[in-house]
Amino acid sequence: MRLEQRRLCRVALEPPASPERLAQFLSRPIRPLRGLLHADRLQPSGPGLYTYISRPYSVAGWTLQPHVRLEARWQHEALVLRQLESRVEGLGAWQQKLQFGLEARLKPVAAGGGPAGAAAGGACLQAEALVWAELPAAAAVVAGPVLNLGLQQLLDRLERRCHHGLRRRAECWLRRATSLELDQTLGNISEVE
Repeated sequence: MRLEQRRLCRVALEPPASPERLAQFLSRPIRPLRGLLHADRLQPSGPGLYTYISRPYSVAGWTLQPHVRLEARWQHEALVLRQLESRVEGLGAWQQKLQFGLEARLKPVAAGGGPAGAAAGGACLQAEALVWAELPAAAAVVAGPVLNLGLQQLLDRLERRCHHGLRRRAECWLRRATSLELDQTLGNISEVE
């Protein structure tokens, strides 16, 4: 039996950024990943591949610590994150009976909600995540409510990280990129004079 939950959130940035500038930020996956995940727990493991060990957290009296292997790729104007493997410490014998998954897409969208670039106010980051757990049908009555709670908590954590860590990281990168661009423009003007 498959249990799944989906969440969509939008993250406004200050000052507003263009869709092109946000696409530049997202196109190097390590930039947004370091905003979403604790950098000291995130390790590159190949081109576009990362391993991450979450901090332990509690769900209905269980203390769980996920270990995941992620793929992060810039595809079709969005950063696509896909969990390739997972292991959750703290599940005991249930580890062999359960499978977990995560897929997410981050992309620039117009701040007003229309197509990117349609709003004069710039763009915001849109994050859409799908998390799921697969378990034997016989275990659904016992484990289903706990797994649904765990999936909900995971989406809550991801949304908080989007609104805090990812937003801060994007705004900082955008300020640095704008400053560097301005410095280069001023340098070119002084060379002409």
